[in-house]
Amino acid sequence: MIDPPDNLSGAPGRPITVRALNDGKVTLNGQGIRRPVLLNLNNYFVLEGFNAHNSSEAVLGVARSHHNIVRRVAAWDAYDGNNAIVSVASSQYTLFEDVAAWGIGRKVFNSSQGGDYTTCRRCWGRWEGSHIIGPKMTYTLAYNNYYMLIENSIGTWSGERMQETYRLKCISGQTNSKCGTVRTNYNVEQPEAIYGIDRLDGTDKDAKSKILGSIAYVKRNDRFAPSHLFWVMNMDSIEYKDNVGYIENGSYSSVKTFNLHDSKYGAQSLLARALTSIGGVGYYIAPPWKPSNIFHGTTFPTGSIFTSSTYARICKRYQDGQLTNQPLWPWPMNQRIEDAMVASGRAPLDVTQTIENMFGPIPQECTTSSPSTVAVPAPGNLRVLSVQ
Repeated sequence: MIDPPDNLSGAPGRPITVRALNDGKVTLNGQGIRRPVLLNLNNYFVLEGFNAHNSSEAVLGVARSHHNIVRRVAAWDAYDGNNAIVSVASSQYTLFEDVAAWGIGRKVFNSSQGGDYTTCRRCWGRWEGSHIIGPKMTYTLAYNNYYMLIENSIGTWSGERMQETYRLKCISGQTNSKCGTVRTNYNVEQPEAIYGIDRLDGTDKDAKSKILGSIAYVKRNDRFAPSHLFWVMNMDSIEYKDNVGYIENGSYSSVKTFNLHDSKYGAQSLLARALTSIGGVGYYIAPPWKPSNIFHGTTFPTGSIFTSSTYARICKRYQDGQLTNQPLWPWPMNQRIEDAMVASGRAPLDVTQTIENMFGPIPQECTTSSPSTVAVPAPGNLRVLSVQ
């Protein structure tokens, strides 16, 4: 497992790097009794190039640790309790770049309770199942944390790991009339959204968070439980830009793509710009939001989410909140995700092909000349590298 001693840290410009010498060829299996990755009181680490799964808690956990990077990692199946697959708390400046996560977990990507300045850049997440009380979502934008940034990420929800009949779990010692109740027909307790929110308990309701250049999608055969793909309420200082909500034609006709609610706190800085809504019942954007260039339809012209000059355009990469000229496609973790899906007992998934099946061929201007590769040293296993 990757679990450095408390207070072991790198330094600015000199992080401690733990990297798989062969990208994707190292797998950390918690066997349900260990945490594959935990940074606790560890600053300036770079973790890169491996797979992790089957945890006793969260699969990738960052707590009380600052200025850390997790890159090119595939993670699946947290412990079926009050856990996310990827979790950040009481930590600042955590970057998840080219990270994929799926499987069992109340949430997939979760930054909360002082997990400020967390960035998900080109993350891919799929919610599959959870049998404990509490809100469920693929990504949470704010839960007593600020400055969350989600860039060029993809989220979906299959529900494929839900038990048809089960008793609802609760945290030990929790008193709630729902605890132990029998759920049937794959019922999900508190299904929220693919991109959702929790809450800000303090007086500062300015989340100062953004979702940029990202996609949420649901297919006809998914067991989708929430009422919306993107959902926000009772917060201020949130920006949605260049995002796509897609519901496959002929399915989930009562589900909203974007459900951006009002705020009881006198919100002034809620921005919704260049959004594309396809399928479902459409979108809802409350008056405090400042919407511009919003499209909704049951279909969209082939390739238009890549070439649109008015609505969402998912073509080039965002970096630190700014749109660059660097092409986004093909999906940087495409083969890694396909291989890890098989290793996790799921059907293989080609992310790039899935996107093209929904939205049409990706134009050359949006693609690199060849798929993203990672230069790695000679064959080996997991090594700790001190780099400058």
